[in-house]
Amino acid sequence: RLQTELTLKEHTLRTLIDRNRQDGTQPSLELTQYLDTLVSNWSGLQKKVDSKISLYSELHKLHDELKELLYQENAWLDALQNRIFTPVNHNADAQEASEELDTIERFIKAHPKVNYERIFEISDRLQTIKVSIPTINSQVSQFQLRWDQLHEDVLKRVHTLNAQLSDYQQLGKQIVDMVEWMNHTDTILNSRLRDDVYASDVPSEADVRTTNQ
Repeated sequence: RLQTELTLKEHTLRTLIDRNRQDGTQPSLELTQYLDTLVSNWSGLQKKVDSKISLYSELHKLHDELKELLYQENAWLDALQNRIFTPVNHNADAQEASEELDTIERFIKAHPKVNYERIFEISDRLQTIKVSIPTINSQVSQFQLRWDQLHEDVLKRVHTLNAQLSDYQQLGKQIVDMVEWMNHTDTILNSRLRDDVYASDVPSEADVRTTNQ
């Protein structure tokens, strides 16, 4: 609207100037000075208006970009939340826990932080030019809190999964050690039975068993 009004006023100004030039009489010094001042003031006003229009155009673009980025990032946070807040399956085996851990880590790594950084770049830009949009400010603050909280939750979930994997590894090692001991013991017993070797023939081992008991 302002630009339209300026265009109309500019037309009026140029009409006055052209009329003065086309008039056959010599314009008075006072009229000439008045027109010069009018033209100078008009040029200054036009520059200010152009500057404001440029600023508001930038603000409009930044506002739209910020809204779109917040929408995209919140959608990603929704997906992340669904992944980390699925009920923990305490009966899951090591492979399932490992697959879930890999899935979460890939999901995080596959999402670049460029949008996240751009959100706060735009927010800082708006603060620099002293533009405050309460709704957007609130959305940015809520996004920041949600981002931080969910990434803390990710660390907790990863810690839980790593603990499960560690337990599985320890249990697996204990099972392997037990199987090896049983196989070794079975081999010795079969060998001695085959060779008719009895406990009385190896008193040192009998003493060890007695001591352990």
